[in-house]
Amino acid sequence: MKKVFIILISIFFTTIAYSHSTKNLNLDSKKECKKSKSMLNWVSKNKYYQGGELIKYQSYTGFDQRTVIIGGHKKNPVEITAYLQLPKGDEKVPIVIWTHSSGGPGNYIWNDFTYHAHQKLLDEGIGVMFIDNFCPRGAKDTWRDQSKVPLINGAIDGILALKLLKSHPRSNGKFGTTGHSRGGTNSLYMADIKFTSLFLDGTEGFDAILPEAAECHAAGLFSKPELTSNTKLLYVHGGADDYTLAKPCEEHVKRIKSKPGQIEIDIKEGWYHEWHMGKKPFKVKGAMTTSKCPDHFIDENGFGTNPTWGEWFINKYKLYPTIEAFYDAAQTKPRKTWKQAFKVMKKEKCLSRGVTIGGQNQEEYMPQFINFFKENLL
Repeated sequence: MKKVFIILISIFFTTIAYSHSTKNLNLDSKKECKKSKSMLNWVSKNKYYQGGELIKYQSYTGFDQRTVIIGGHKKNPVEITAYLQLPKGDEKVPIVIWTHSSGGPGNYIWNDFTYHAHQKLLDEGIGVMFIDNFCPRGAKDTWRDQSKVPLINGAIDGILALKLLKSHPRSNGKFGTTGHSRGGTNSLYMADIKFTSLFLDGTEGFDAILPEAAECHAAGLFSKPELTSNTKLLYVHGGADDYTLAKPCEEHVKRIKSKPGQIEIDIKEGWYHEWHMGKKPFKVKGAMTTSKCPDHFIDENGFGTNPTWGEWFINKYKLYPTIEAFYDAAQTKPRKTWKQAFKVMKKEKCLSRGVTIGGQNQEEYMPQFINFFKENLL
């Protein structure tokens, strides 16, 4: 009886430890997320997140990695809002930059794991920056319609945040990045020296990168990836994930050129997308996924290695006379061109809806998450 009582008490306190009453947080995303108003303004005033610093900085809206390689993203400047929280005191500290999933910046609030993980990082002496990749671009989320915001933009925002924070008076020069789903893909973009070298000098980038549940097979990642020279990377994906598939990401991460010991891959058997949500897995009928579309990887110049996409845009649907004309449009009107691409995918019937998300694995996963950043940033 005494043993049962102890177990019940343990469960009770664990439940409290991973709850900050998100159901009582009256965040009206339609009201708080506009082109002129980041949702992080609301976050900064919430009692669970107060004490940080809202930072606005210039970023850009691009179409894909090709447009970044040729500088086309610079034709579309946009002001991004980030929220930086630092440990108490005045000492210099490392900082983890967080980019959100297709659920948008509201996930920083509604996901209990994110809240507790960022609090634990602060307790360990590690700062945290949240970035709003969507509101300034006219979207509060993209999970129903991934055509709202081109995928590359979270990575552009993230790498420019790193560049900005290098000169922050409390930065000690060590940085990490993480994110789930779209945020995980952002992390993989920012792990590749061919991307980071377009923004930073030399071969170094983030010191610690932890991507979760990324979209890999159709994301336009480099076909011959190479890890930034100073980076430790831990890739984590749920083996049961039917939203963003684990196998293409496992294969991609194994292809990354790196030094021995720089990369670890952990595929969690039986875990679904958003495995640390704190809810039992459930079906989401309206969630859009591209998992049935042809793979899309790029060469060092940013051109697709799979000819299918060019065949669709140029020859089959005759949207553009040449691939050069396609990229001219992608530079000047990235969002419109992105939406056109999704119309083609719809015609080809490779888009699908209906996935499973959720899980109560936050307590099991939390030590791995926190220890990775402690070991590689402190």
